[in-house]
Amino acid sequence: MALPLSLTGKYWQLVDSAPLAGTPAQIAHAIATARGIDLRSNPLPATDLLSDTARAAQRIRSALARNEHIGIFGDYDCDGVTATALLVRFFRRNNVEPFVRLPHRVRDGYGLKRHIIKEMRTQGVTLLITVDAGISSIEEVHEAQESGMDTIITDHHHPHAQIPPAYAIVHPALSPRYPRPHPSGSGVAFALVRALEGTEEWEGHKEDLCLAMLGTVADVMELTGANRTLVTAGLTALKHLPAHAPIAKLCAQAGVDRSRVTARDIAYRIAPRINAAGRLEDPGIALQALLSGESALAHLGVLNAQRQDLTASLLADVLSSLHLSTENSPQNVPPLLAAASVQYPEGIVGLLAGKLTEGYGKPSIVACIRGDACIASLRSVPAYHVTEGLERVEGLLTTYGGHAQAAGCTFPTKNYPELIARLLDDISARVRPQDLVPTLPVDAVLSPQNITRELAQALGHLEPFGEGNPEPLFFLPNVSLSAVRTVGNDSRHLQCSIGTTKAVGFQHGHLRSRLNEPLDLLCRIGLNRWNGRTDVQLFIEDMRHTECSKRNAASEMQNAQRILHS
Repeated sequence: MALPLSLTGKYWQLVDSAPLAGTPAQIAHAIATARGIDLRSNPLPATDLLSDTARAAQRIRSALARNEHIGIFGDYDCDGVTATALLVRFFRRNNVEPFVRLPHRVRDGYGLKRHIIKEMRTQGVTLLITVDAGISSIEEVHEAQESGMDTIITDHHHPHAQIPPAYAIVHPALSPRYPRPHPSGSGVAFALVRALEGTEEWEGHKEDLCLAMLGTVADVMELTGANRTLVTAGLTALKHLPAHAPIAKLCAQAGVDRSRVTARDIAYRIAPRINAAGRLEDPGIALQALLSGESALAHLGVLNAQRQDLTASLLADVLSSLHLSTENSPQNVPPLLAAASVQYPEGIVGLLAGKLTEGYGKPSIVACIRGDACIASLRSVPAYHVTEGLERVEGLLTTYGGHAQAAGCTFPTKNYPELIARLLDDISARVRPQDLVPTLPVDAVLSPQNITRELAQALGHLEPFGEGNPEPLFFLPNVSLSAVRTVGNDSRHLQCSIGTTKAVGFQHGHLRSRLNEPLDLLCRIGLNRWNGRTDVQLFIEDMRHTECSKRNAASEMQNAQRILHS
């Protein structure tokens, strides 16, 4: 039987939890309990729970004592740049200037390469530390070892069966006692810095917390457990940084009010700026912005604007090539969305793949063609581990690596048709069709009378929101919209009222003509601060016609009545 879909082609799934009735505080607590979120303040895990942390710290201290030349190799994304900044700041506190090498996305590609090992050797490096990279670099680490260079790997990417012959590998997946969810690359680097400092507070530790928080949010890590603790502490630290701190200046440039900063601000307004450098030019620009600010901050702002314009135009091209539009039902879209072109820059393919998967609920691969080689980014849904999928077709690939829902690979252009066909077969064999429909989880069913400023404030205690702890979504059955109008460029957005509560629906302007009958709404609840007033506001995530939902989702409506009358 076909799933009942909303006006935007999504399926709504009521979270399997007890009815949410009671005070705003009780509703917020019930949501936290259903998600397994601990609202208490918990310490970060001990650093010795991470494999080889003590061995790595001892080797670094030895290098400092012997005045060895130390090299740091990172990554070009926000997680890799912030992890690099963490180690650079540690060494500078110890009056050491390390040799830093971040890969250029086009000239170097992802990961540690042999020519970079040669650069390190030419610079006289005797201890190489990788951050957010290195776990797949078996041959490169062996070459460094042969040349008399010790390597410490700090990484969090999916390890293969064989691991590099490094002096030490600090990696959560190789640490059976380390609690889940695992940290990002910057989270691993922060744990190493904690071990090196030997205390929980040191000169500049608040800014280091901010860096680890930035990388964790940007890399879309699950914000529960230790990651929640780290991000919460980082957001608090950000509020108290002096205005001259580079990260504080970055927030000011992005228009982020640090006194009210949230993980959403980091994900949508700060991290993209840091990532823009590696996507379009050189990640070293982002590193300098985080370490010293100055002109590099202004450069980031320009690159971010270019990145936004380029992504919008190329996404339209991708959708056209796949014959997709806002009118497509996800059930009529193939299980794998694939696009490749010489026009797609290496730094933008990941954004394009992410938007395809987010919009259509299917795994995606977008590749840039560079002569006889392709460089691709993949994104996926929870039902399909995309990096394990690449493992099953590794004979077609030159390189690959990543996580469960995000990966990258390179391969000969001639292999593209066979690669797409085999990935399509792999997905079809392992994933049920109903798991390839965009699904929105419904945390509770409310009536408009339940939507109060007090509820919005209570929900704020569930912050930080992100992967594993999204902003709660509430089902409002059988409501009528008033004062409906479209706003924004090209009338992309909706503004309306539900009773006396104002609401906004971003990217829903095209639905204006279909909203003249009773609707079921899926909304986030927030606060709108304007001219000294603070009022509750609804953010409409999705809509569907009430009569349709009564026919196709009777059980959900029965549950709605049970909750609303409890």
